[in-house]
Amino acid sequence: MFDFGGTIDTDGVHWSEKFWEYYRRFSLGTDKKSFERAFVVSEQELGSDPGLRTATMYGTLLRQFGLQFAILGLPVTQDETIKIVNACYADVGRTIAGARMVMQALHPRFRLAIISNFYGNLEVVAREFNLDALCSVLIDSALVGVRKPDPAIFRLGTDRLGVPAHEAYVVGDSYERDIVPAKSIGCRTIWLKGKSWTTPASTDAADVTIERFEEVSSIITRSA
Repeated sequence: MFDFGGTIDTDGVHWSEKFWEYYRRFSLGTDKKSFERAFVVSEQELGSDPGLRTATMYGTLLRQFGLQFAILGLPVTQDETIKIVNACYADVGRTIAGARMVMQALHPRFRLAIISNFYGNLEVVAREFNLDALCSVLIDSALVGVRKPDPAIFRLGTDRLGVPAHEAYVVGDSYERDIVPAKSIGCRTIWLKGKSWTTPASTDAADVTIERFEEVSSIITRSA
């Protein structure tokens, strides 16, 4: 069971840090603390936006950047926004392509799932990047009414996959939202440790810690 936002799409980089990369790259005039506040507010607003239910990843990024710019009061033109979104989308596309190769290698032997705190459009995004054919299960928090770190979302994953928790691996970049709740129901856990806001005081809930998504394949196949 793979996380999407921050795992498959950014190889362990928290999305706040991914956005911040583009604020620096395009010299957008704000400080990081102000940006982080805008990121949190924008995530809250996006989570209740029914207009995202049919949005592609590109459309989601366009909405996210635009909303952040509005919250920050940044005078970014539509043309400038599109240029920024194009660069970010290309970057994410390359990362997802690499993750998809890992998942393709696992697909013949294992049932795969994506479980993500998302906006109701996870299925659309999975089709956009040809991930849907590799996954038996797609669980979007906005559609099932439960969000990480509630362990119930992972129980739903194991139920839909038809496997007991102790036979399932959970791979995610968020120690608190992915690893801890998955471990609490008995799943085996792989923490993709990347660039994030915080570092957990203890990482005992992670059975394995990796720094690149591509490491997943050898870990899972060795254990099978």
